[in-house]
Amino acid sequence: MLWFRNAIWYRFSPSDSFNEAALMEALEARPFVPCKGAEPRSVGWGEVAPGVIDLPVLTSHGFHLISLREEEKILPSSVIKDQLNEKVEQIEATEDRKVYRKEKVQLKDEITLTLLPRAFTRRKTTRALIAPHHKLLIVEGSSFKRAEELLSTLREDLGSLSVKLTSTALPANKVFSDWLLENRDLPRALELGAVTEFTDPLETSSQIKIKGQNLTDKEIQAHLSGGMLAERLELVWRDQLQFVMHSDLTLHSIKMTDQYQEQQSDREQEDEALALDADLALLGIEFTRLLPELLEALGGEAEEA
Repeated sequence: MLWFRNAIWYRFSPSDSFNEAALMEALEARPFVPCKGAEPRSVGWGEVAPGVIDLPVLTSHGFHLISLREEEKILPSSVIKDQLNEKVEQIEATEDRKVYRKEKVQLKDEITLTLLPRAFTRRKTTRALIAPHHKLLIVEGSSFKRAEELLSTLREDLGSLSVKLTSTALPANKVFSDWLLENRDLPRALELGAVTEFTDPLETSSQIKIKGQNLTDKEIQAHLSGGMLAERLELVWRDQLQFVMHSDLTLHSIKMTDQYQEQQSDREQEDEALALDADLALLGIEFTRLLPELLEALGGEAEEA
């Protein structure tokens, strides 16, 4: 089933008019192609569902799914260094002269170009859900670096893309801590899970991780009373989705509750293309319901200075 396990969410600026019609054309202009010869890295847009839908964009109910692929050659610096040392020793021995820095740099480049075609490759795929009518762009994953690489590439190919990380009016760790403090002010749509992590605001290296424990226990209350703040908190939303939310607003370990998973299994399609279409619609609908509610629970979006 098409689903995001982790998510970093961005908001379109109010003035941004995302050009949906240009999306397919822009992504088709930069197809992913594996590294050739001595190319150290290759980046491009891949098929979202290889073998099922051979397109770089999957669209359903106003939601768009895209997939950025990256391939890079793995060439350990130690291998280059060893070969460079051997080459320098050989030159100095056979030609009876000293090899200086400028020549070493040139030799290093030559060795790198020789080794690259034979190097192993590593591939990464980063997907994103675009919901222009809801002013949301959600990158699958937990790495801000990978997310920014996708956004940078998309911005370059579209010509413009005005999105920013979501920020809230209230500090998330303070709100999490309030929710844990005797279940205070927890929105009706949310339930506490069994995972949290505390840090001491005066000593950030001091961390306490808790898993599989009732988060209303006296031990938890003692940590909060001692001034610690919850930086991560597992939540269940509307008996449908379960996830761990971090204080930077990223969502981790997202999954459907068992009950909701059973409900969705009843609608399984035999046709893969129809199943993908339904999965994308479900992913988009649930995320565009969940994220605004989380935003509201954290005091709403922070006002720009």
